[in-house]
Amino acid sequence: MQDLVFDERDLRLLHALQVRPRAPWTALAPVVGADPVTLARRWEQLQSQGLAWMGCYPGRGTDVVTAILEIECSPASMTPVAEQLAGDPEVLTIDLTAGGRDMIVTLMCADDSALSRYVLDRLSTVDGIRSMRTHRSIQVVADAQVWRLRSLNQGEVRALEREIPAPKEVLSRIPAGLTEELIKVLRKDARASIGTIASALGISQTRARSVLATSLAKQSVVIRSEVARPYSGWPVYVWFFMRVPATQVGSVAGKLVGLDEVRLVTTTVGNYSLVVAVWLRRIEDITLLERHLGERLPFAEIVDRSIVLRTPKHLGIRLDASGRRITG
Repeated sequence: MQDLVFDERDLRLLHALQVRPRAPWTALAPVVGADPVTLARRWEQLQSQGLAWMGCYPGRGTDVVTAILEIECSPASMTPVAEQLAGDPEVLTIDLTAGGRDMIVTLMCADDSALSRYVLDRLSTVDGIRSMRTHRSIQVVADAQVWRLRSLNQGEVRALEREIPAPKEVLSRIPAGLTEELIKVLRKDARASIGTIASALGISQTRARSVLATSLAKQSVVIRSEVARPYSGWPVYVWFFMRVPATQVGSVAGKLVGLDEVRLVTTTVGNYSLVVAVWLRRIEDITLLERHLGERLPFAEIVDRSIVLRTPKHLGIRLDASGRRITG
């Protein structure tokens, strides 16, 4: 695994792409500290090695329904079950874990009816699942689009944000079918040119630019720059399941979002008030984080936790056993 490593310039490039995933190389060059041609070439190398990639998915500006599944199966069944589920478009992420469950699956479905069909009908056909618990998300308070590598300083981030302002809504409405087609295009290439997008959608470049800007501003479409976790400097991936008094859920969720390690915070219907995913630098940091949470949020109980052993699918993309994107 250590044969492939990021140098500091790589990390600066990846952090910049987390801030502005579609930024032109000419805008990224002054911040990262390399010429545009070098940045473009290095990005292609990182992608080809499966070390970094772009993901695209429907966001909070849509009616999609998300859920967290806790699955238990026999040790011999974990890999076959994961392989079966990985092919399902409803499955966003699969984590094989140690702890109170064998597998944590993140689902994204069109609506509650689709979620019901998947959980009740589809999963009943998968051999090897011994038991399952479903936690329907009430609100995804934050996901990993807000997580950063922290290789750029705040001044550099602000300079990039000034150079390339966040997209703004310019259309009052976009047909749902057009949004779906846009997501398909961006899943193939999240940095596709406006010309490519326009051609794929069968609309003018002016219209395509407006559709893209509005979709990103409304978060009906989310583009996210991702990095292979084991090589990122944050190799430890942990899920926390928390119980919080109903009157404190919003406050606790907001404070969790502000932590550097946090990549997902969602309120849920089920045994837990909040489900939280974090990346950490060391295994020992689990204890330190729990102590910090206990001191800062004494009324928030961590009911259980699981450490991720392997992630066969992440954000709809297949990964190999080392955590790199499977290319080709």
